[in-house]
Amino acid sequence: MELLRHNRWKFIYDRDEDKQLLETLVDELNAGRPQCPVGLNTLVIPRKLSLSVSEESVNEKQQPYVYLNCGHVQGHHDWGQDKDSKDRRCPMCLEMGPVVKLCMGIEPTFYVDAGAPTFAFNPCGHMATEKTVKYWANVAIPHGTNGFDAVCPFCATPLSACPGYVRLIFQDNVDL
Repeated sequence: MELLRHNRWKFIYDRDEDKQLLETLVDELNAGRPQCPVGLNTLVIPRKLSLSVSEESVNEKQQPYVYLNCGHVQGHHDWGQDKDSKDRRCPMCLEMGPVVKLCMGIEPTFYVDAGAPTFAFNPCGHMATEKTVKYWANVAIPHGTNGFDAVCPFCATPLSACPGYVRLIFQDNVDL
C-alpha cells in the first residue's frame, strides 16, 4: 500500500513539473518577441484566456490573433474587416476567414507529447503541440443523442472545419 501511495504522489508531482514545462515553453516563445507584421508591435502569448477587464485593456495591443484559414499570427488591427461578416482578410496571404485570440492550453493532462506549441485548435485558438491537436481532432466525444464531435480538450468547444486545427505561422525568428 505504501508503494501505491508513493506512486500516486509521484504522478501528481510529475504533472506539476509538466505544467511548469508548458509555462516555460510559453516564456520561450514570448522571449523570441514575436511581432505583428501590420502594427509592428511585440505580441505576448497569454497563459490563460480569461483575463480580467482591466488586464484585457492593457494587453490588447500585445494579444496575438490567428487567422484560422491560413495560420498567420498577428496582433489586433482593423485592416481587412468584411463589412457583412466577422471575417477578415489576412494581410500576409490575402485569404479571407475568421480570426480568434491565441492562448496556450496550460493543462498537461491533455498533451500527448512534449514539444513546441506550433498548432492551434479551430475555432477556439488554444495552442498545443502538433501531435496533441491531431490526437484530439480524431477523438470523438458524444454530442447529445445524435452523434459524436471532436472538441478542444481545454475548453470543450466543438472543432470547426476539417481537420479542426491550424499550423501557426509566426513572423521573425520565432517560426517553429
